[in-house]
Amino acid sequence: MNPFEESVRAASSGGISLVAWIVIGLSVVCIALILIIMTRDPKKVAEPSGKWMLLLVFFILSPTAYLLNFSVAVEDSKTVDFCNSCHVMHGYVNDLKNPDSEYLASAHYQSRWIADNQCFTCHSDYGLFGNMKAKTTGIRHVWAYYTGYQTPVKLYQTYNNNICLRCHAPTPAFQEEDMHIDNADDIMSSKMSCIGLDCHVRPHPVEAWKQQ
Repeated sequence: MNPFEESVRAASSGGISLVAWIVIGLSVVCIALILIIMTRDPKKVAEPSGKWMLLLVFFILSPTAYLLNFSVAVEDSKTVDFCNSCHVMHGYVNDLKNPDSEYLASAHYQSRWIADNQCFTCHSDYGLFGNMKAKTTGIRHVWAYYTGYQTPVKLYQTYNNNICLRCHAPTPAFQEEDMHIDNADDIMSSKMSCIGLDCHVRPHPVEAWKQQ
């Protein structure tokens, strides 16, 4: 890794996020209150103050910490490094970061056409339900990782061109391309792929999955 790439990663990571610190703080408070409850006289726990403390720990603070921690985990799972934590993805990420690669995903990464979370951006549909679908698919990936998966690695379904169009469609260069105009309906419905023919090169090497 060159020093500039390392500085970019350091700047984007920013250490532990504010939400993560809040989760840590809530967790410490919950543990402290539970210890206090456990060491108190059972009769005092049965008093209104003890009941309020139980309510605070188990029905307010703990669920809040859990939900905030879940949000931190979801955000962390969007990063390229998270995707690379599965060995079957090593070849894809290695090519992504290869400045000499001629594949489409690498071009987007090297030129920073997508500033951050490049894997997630290109593999999740737009909007809230797109994120939910991506996370659901991610759970399916984890299950396949531990129970066995088929190679070569393939998408579960036809790639949705709208993921590309949400960035490219508004640009004049895209709109003025004759092939895009002539095949607009097929492109927008994903009937015609953006990859292959006289269009764009593959996003990843065919045998990237072998580089584990």
